[in-house]
Amino acid sequence: MVGDSTPHGRDEPPDPELDRLYREAVYEVELPGGRAAFRIGERVPGAPGTFALVTAWNPGRERPGREENEARNRALQAEIERRGWRWLPAEGRSPDGAHREPSFAVFGATLDDAVALGREFGQAAIVWFDGETARLAWC
Repeated sequence: MVGDSTPHGRDEPPDPELDRLYREAVYEVELPGGRAAFRIGERVPGAPGTFALVTAWNPGRERPGREENEARNRALQAEIERRGWRWLPAEGRSPDGAHREPSFAVFGATLDDAVALGREFGQAAIVWFDGETARLAWC
């Protein structure tokens, strides 16, 4: 797999099915020039440098209700702001749009910091845009 490892992350996905779901997903971010949609391995049109796409939605194998997921994302937003990072609204969704996870495009964090943040909020992976293409970084 191209570019999926991080110094503090896993080289291999924890579950091939989870890897497939992340790779099939469509990611969207509200950039200053408009909404950009992309998949793993693609460029992100209009992206102003590197960023991480992180959510607190559905940690691990848990599938809490909407209210709990929203509370988790509020806690994640507060942590992003506490660390002084900028963020823009983002989302990860299934190709058919039936499943959606509100997320944050986080600017100013390093890859290691973003992976640690994802891990802190129970995520299996984050999406990292390295300035060229989007890739998975396993937590």
